[in-house]
Amino acid sequence: MSSRSIQCLAAASLFAAAAVASAADVAGGKAAAQAQCVQCHEADDWAGESAGSLESLIRDIVAGKVKHRTRLQLSDTDIANIAAYWAQSSAKK
Repeated sequence: MSSRSIQCLAAASLFAAAAVASAADVAGGKAAAQAQCVQCHEADDWAGESAGSLESLIRDIVAGKVKHRTRLQLSDTDIANIAAYWAQSSAKK
């Protein structure tokens, strides 16, 4: 195998690993949503919304830019996971 082929293979492996590492955990999002969100929200509240738009909304709520009934304290990982869960759950309906 040539040096160039090894470099290309290594680069492809890194990109694949990064994609897996950055993928949101829907099961983790379900657990976090059940702990923080389901008292007031359900999947139908987010019908038609993408995970990206939900993540942006949740980030704004956590930052205090969007009014919310309660103050939320969520990690970046929790935000991504909850957004992925709500987007997937609302798409199934």
